[in-house]
Amino acid sequence: MPLSRRVFLGAGTAAAVVLKSAVAEAASLRSGVGDSAWQELRQALGPGAALVLPGAQDFPAQAAVDNQRYASVHPAGVLACASERDVQAALRWCAKHGVPFAPRSGGHNYAGYSTTTGLVISLRAMNHVVPRGQRLHLGGGATNSDVYAARDAGLYFPGGRCPGVGVAGLTLGGGLGFNDRKWGLTCDRLVETQVVLADGTVVRAAENENPDLFWACRGGAGGNFGINTAFVFDSVPVNNLRATVFSLTFALDAGPKVVEELQHVLDADRTDDFDVRIGFKHAGDGTTSVWLLGQRLGPEGTLRNALKPLLALNPDPAFIQERDFWSAQDYLMEPPGGQDCYASKSLVPDQWLRPDTLTALTEWIRTWRRGPSRATGFVTLFAMGGAGARLRPDETAYPHRRAKYVIDIGTHWPPGTPSDQVQDLLAQTRRLHRALRQHLMTDAAYVNFPDPDLRGWQHAYYGANHQRLARIKRHYDPAGLFRYPQAVGKP
Repeated sequence: MPLSRRVFLGAGTAAAVVLKSAVAEAASLRSGVGDSAWQELRQALGPGAALVLPGAQDFPAQAAVDNQRYASVHPAGVLACASERDVQAALRWCAKHGVPFAPRSGGHNYAGYSTTTGLVISLRAMNHVVPRGQRLHLGGGATNSDVYAARDAGLYFPGGRCPGVGVAGLTLGGGLGFNDRKWGLTCDRLVETQVVLADGTVVRAAENENPDLFWACRGGAGGNFGINTAFVFDSVPVNNLRATVFSLTFALDAGPKVVEELQHVLDADRTDDFDVRIGFKHAGDGTTSVWLLGQRLGPEGTLRNALKPLLALNPDPAFIQERDFWSAQDYLMEPPGGQDCYASKSLVPDQWLRPDTLTALTEWIRTWRRGPSRATGFVTLFAMGGAGARLRPDETAYPHRRAKYVIDIGTHWPPGTPSDQVQDLLAQTRRLHRALRQHLMTDAAYVNFPDPDLRGWQHAYYGANHQRLARIKRHYDPAGLFRYPQAVGKP
């Protein structure tokens, strides 16, 4: 997930009130921060940086966010940074003039925290990916697609499925992706990071330097302690590996049996070569389905043998193919699509899903009310365990080391959907979230699927680690310059 920041919007009437306030705040900032102040910021920037203000031709593109639910939050300006020096200048300027800010890498924050009515500090142009030995050195704006573009080095670390997601936000919140069962979460492969602190100074965070900050940067979420401008990852040589990818689609009624059989496959995977996502979906056209997408490192025959019970359920369509490692990852990447509005609620249970839980989930999909806007409703189960479970919950800020799944409960709807319809979509997701919390006896949630409505998010995202994160926050950001509705340390 991307670096996070500032504005929270709800839905319906409440959202309209907050949105009007956000627009008014942006206008106030533009009028309150005079031309001389903006010129001061411009003069502090290095070569290649660009300060883009409303009215400029490229402002709409620079200000755009992925989640169109927050498209009407208009920044007072966007700073496209070219170097660490530009990030330092931006933070010092924001502190001096009292301007709120939002660090941004990919801009995919679910809750809109990568936009603001103040200054968006964009690191997108700082997207270098450089191999050195067995490690990959990344700029703070590198995305998943940038890392995959550097495949000539033959080095890989587990990352996300969406090409445009920033590696910074993904890492800082933990980092789910295919191969995390084999090689750990994205944050588990991090060996050092460069951080610009609230006062504009730059520090290195690693096991042997600022180790507390390094601990916090592995799961403590972006926008809390500083702006991470560079990362170094311990990588895996993969050019000689083979992987077999698969995509299997089943009728909704088969969902409980599919998940039951798949849980046996995961239990039997002693080498952690198998990874999968399970999607329950009610599409905008009214169709329902259960979809498996995943891979197993190794030959096709081994995977087919493991999937025999699932193949006996007659998936249609069914695709299984052995490929070289990189081609397999290309297949697993999410294809580009149109932008829409979305909301998500997550749970991270440490137990397999029981038949009654799966029945409740299936019935929710079946009875989803898509409304006139033809909104989708979905539940995605991300298989966890393996290498990601070998660390203790307190070894990194990411605490959910005993998880069987990360569960994403969500909805997508087109921009312009009336607020009463949006309210109904959100109410439906809340209903299933409450039911699954009771079934699974957990409130644990994944911080990279931020939910602005979540109560008790401190414990849900971080468990017992939040107290330590709050102490680290006070040390590195004593004035609380980095703040947003779910910032570490907030009561």
